[in-house]
Amino acid sequence: MRISPDLRFSTWFTAAVIALTAIAVAVYAGGRAYVDAVQHIDALASHDVHADVSSTIDGAQRDGERTILRMQQRAATLGADREAARRQLDTVQRAAALLALLAVVSAAGVYAVLLKSRRTERRLRDEIAGLSTHDAMTGLPNERFFSEWLSYAIAHARRERGHVGVLFIDINGGATVGELHGGPALDALLVEVARRFRSAAREGDVFARLGDTAFALATPNARDGRALALLAQRLRDQLNEPSLPPLADTPIGASIGIAYFPEDANDSAGIMAAANVAMYAARRAGKNHVAFNALAA
Repeated sequence: MRISPDLRFSTWFTAAVIALTAIAVAVYAGGRAYVDAVQHIDALASHDVHADVSSTIDGAQRDGERTILRMQQRAATLGADREAARRQLDTVQRAAALLALLAVVSAAGVYAVLLKSRRTERRLRDEIAGLSTHDAMTGLPNERFFSEWLSYAIAHARRERGHVGVLFIDINGGATVGELHGGPALDALLVEVARRFRSAAREGDVFARLGDTAFALATPNARDGRALALLAQRLRDQLNEPSLPPLADTPIGASIGIAYFPEDANDSAGIMAAANVAMYAARRAGKNHVAFNALAA
């Protein structure tokens, strides 16, 4: 079984935190035990000093000041040892606290990095998923999405004995804009065309960019060919709407082919082929025309 990078990283992270915490606890416990032992020895030594003082008082006439001086030095040495032990305790406690702080900071830092990495990965997955179903330039659904949606719409219409209309649209004049003004000007033209087409589409219609200057619109529950022809005319009118700025300094139009399920074909591939044939018929008629598949036959 393959272990994911996130799981491996989480395991390493958890092990590192546990190790740092265990070290901190061990350092503190060791320092505490050492100081306790020194303090215990100090207590015993202090008891011995008191006992020596008592015996010295009894034998003061014999030993004199030399014995008292020796005991004072011994007491001073024990006091210095006790102070050194206390300083060591403080040092160990500070070190343990610093180690624990480092462990917490490291854990927070690693968690933040991991969280950011996961968010970035999720964002990239969403972007890739979006690019796989939508055109990056216009934001419209792409051919893959359109084909899948059309298959679903036709399957539903077949069950309900309904109809689905498809418009295959080719923009006329775009090549001239690209030749005169370059690729960016053509891209801007197509983005504006997509915006105008989308505003003219009806609720429930699916509008897509198939590639270059080719677009398509699918409309479920299409009543008849007349309704589709009116829709095609409305899309063409959007390209030269008087209330809107001109799309370019050269004429821009659209050749539109219309196909109809189930009259023209029985599946999505057939409907798209029929609409494409109708579009070429409209182009042969002089461009900026609308044609039905029946006329192209």
